[in-house]
Parts: sequence; C-alpha cells; structure tokens
Amino acid sequence: MFGLRCAVKHTTSFLPGCTDSLMLRSQRFLSKMNENLLSVGRDMKVHDNIIKSAEDKRFYRGLELKNGMKVVLVSDPTTDKSAAAMCVNVGYMSDPSELPGLAHFCEHMLFLGTEKFPNENDYTKFLSEHGGGSNASTTTERTTYYFDVTPEYFPGALDRFAQFFIKPLFNEDSTDREVKAVDSEHEKNLQSDAWRFDQLEKSSAKSGHPFRKFGTGNRMTLDILPKQKGINVRDELLKFHSKWYSANVMTLAVIGKESLNELQTLVENLFSDVVNKNVQVPVYTDHPYQKDEVTVKDYVVPIKDLRQLAINFPIPNYHDYYTAGPVNYLSHLIGHEGSGSLLSELRTKGWCNNLSGGTRGDVKGFDVFCISVDLTEEGIEHIDDIVYLVFQYINMLRKEGPQRWVFDEHAELLNMHFRFKDKSSPTSTVNSISHKLLDYP
Repeated sequence: MFGLRCAVKHTTSFLPGCTDSLMLRSQRFLSKMNENLLSVGRDMKVHDNIIKSAEDKRFYRGLELKNGMKVVLVSDPTTDKSAAAMCVNVGYMSDPSELPGLAHFCEHMLFLGTEKFPNENDYTKFLSEHGGGSNASTTTERTTYYFDVTPEYFPGALDRFAQFFIKPLFNEDSTDREVKAVDSEHEKNLQSDAWRFDQLEKSSAKSGHPFRKFGTGNRMTLDILPKQKGINVRDELLKFHSKWYSANVMTLAVIGKESLNELQTLVENLFSDVVNKNVQVPVYTDHPYQKDEVTVKDYVVPIKDLRQLAINFPIPNYHDYYTAGPVNYLSHLIGHEGSGSLLSELRTKGWCNNLSGGTRGDVKGFDVFCISVDLTEEGIEHIDDIVYLVFQYINMLRKEGPQRWVFDEHAELLNMHFRFKDKSSPTSTVNSISHKLLDYP
C-alpha cells in the first residue's frame, strides 16, 4: 500500500526510529556467519572466519550456545573498556492490553536484584566502583541491555549481567519504588519534541493495532489502574519475563581484552543456563496505517523553537531483501545532495537546510518510510509546495526505474565506508552487533 502521512512541526531533523543506510558488507558478514556455522561437539556452534574491515585490528568469533542463544565475541587487547550488550526480541508491542508499559517496567526491574546477587544496587554499584556504567532501552519489538567496565572487572560484571536473564527477583518493595522512576521518565519525555512526535505517529495508527500502545508506561498504567482492577503487577512481571525472556530470542555481544577462547569459556559458563522456551516472535503483517489513516496532515506545536516537515509513507517490510537493499537505494536518492537532487532544489528556493529519508525498521511485518525536511523560516510558509516537489521527485524516480549505475555507485560507497571504517567504542560495537544478530538470519 502506498499512502501519505504528513506532519508539520518546528523540530529537529531527527525522526524517531528512522535508520541510516545499512552497510551491505556488514550485513553480508553477519548473514555469512550464520549460514556457515561449524558444529563443535553436539551442542556448540562456532564460526571464526568473520569478514571484517581491513582497518579492524579486533578479533571476532560467532557462537550459538546449546540453548540457542546467538553470540559474537570481540577480542581487543588494546581496549580501555570491556562491554557487553544483550538484545531481547520483545518490546512494548507485546505488553498486555491492561498494562501499558510492562515491557519497559520489566527492563527497569532487572537492574534491582537477582537470586545470585540479591542486593538491589549490587550491579550498579559494582560498575560505578570499577569505572563503568550501564543503560537499557525498550522499543517496539526489542529490549536492549548494555554496560561497560574496566577490563579487569569484566568477569564479575558479566556474571551479574547474566543473572538478569536467569533469576531476577522482582522484589515487591523494589516494584513499588521503581514505578516512580518510570513515571519520572515519562514526565521527562513530555518535554521532548522527538518523543511527542513519535507518540503522535503511534496514536494515528489503526485502532486496536499494537503499534498504538503506550510503550513507556507511567504511574497511572502501572500502579493506579492495576490496583483498581485487582491486578498484581509483580505477578504480571514474573509472567512476562517467564514468557518472553528465552535464549532463542536473545543475542549477546561482548568485547574484552581476553582472547577469543577465554571469552568463549566465560560466556558459555555464564549464559548457558538461560532457558530456551522456544519462543515464537510475533510478526505483525497487518499494517497500522490503512486507507483511513493516510492522506492526513497534522500540525504540531513544539516545545522548542524548531522547524520540521515529516512525510511518512506506509510500505511493506523489505527486510528479507537486505542483500539487494531496495530501501537503501531509495534513501540514497532521496537524500542525495548533488546537482538536480530534491535537496538541491529545495535549498535553491531557500526552503530547507537538510533532508533525509529512511525507514523506521523496528518492526517485522510492516514499515514506514520517513522523509524528514529541516525547514528554514521561509520554508515553513511553503509546506504544500515542498510536498508537491517531493511527490514530483518520487514520480520521476518511479518513471525512470532502478538504475544499475546508481546501485553500483551506492554499493561502492558503502564498501569503502566498511573498508576504512573508524574504530567504534566498545559500547557502540556491542550494541550494533547485538541488534544485527536479530536483524539477519
């Protein structure tokens, strides 16, 4: 289905959930890693021949543990921090309808004690005392946990981290207090233009679709209303964790000074006890934006003095075609800055400073292609003219059809970027890899 949602606001050029162009080579190496897994014994699979950038001096190994968890190990003897990230393939779209924000609340609660390390602040205290820190995030279909720490203390930190996914406590006292932390986060979000616009997008979706759910949660949804309905939130947390937190939908990435063999032993010892419940991840083939939800224009009053036009097109999910990159091809042309490009024309007219295009890419089964225009003061007076030019440009691309030379040019740019990519930080590295392990088969 091809349609339009247009929102006008004074905001930055950032669109929540829109992705940068993906690197074809990095996609291929992760796909190849999974295609060519070599069996080691009955339970363990490993692959050492991971393709990497010529400038990358780190060492890599892919694993599939006996419980089905996919892992990438990164050995970097020069790193000043060790780090780990776990991506769990469940998010707020799996929240029970009567408990909006439960997945996010579960994320918060895992920091507050496990059976092996029951003290509420043990994990956070251990990291802060040893030069580290941690964070987590919950999105539509994913919850990601990550930390870094001084390398000498990595085994102790990783042990505490692993227990999140084995034996969390969900203490009643902690539950009551942490609701306040979630509520404070919600209040802070209310002052974020990016968050408010994301909420507008979700609330504009088809009634009853899980994409509409209120993912953050607050005191009303996690305390007041559940009590009125006789719902025990701690019991629901235990059920949620027990149902969805399964090794077969978890992907782990670790980086440390240790050798690959040492990292492998550490990970096997700490994460093999995560239970595989053979969870089937939901696929949402029903698009949240149907005929009644498109051709709509929303005007947003921002918190800050900012200007932006966002045009959203409901599209099918093209994830299975990642090796060809049709969405990357379109993003490349939409955001092109050269002569004759859409951006060049809009800048000549004095209507925009920047323009980008990309997909949300955060849900399997459907997607939204977002064109974001960073407007000038004059541009805010020419919204309809800009939309007209955008559609003219898209129609021209449709008439011309895919051009091999454009594809080859873009592929070569991505290959060069991969070949000479800068060294990323430990936390960026593990976060990126843990997500890509879920993205690609």
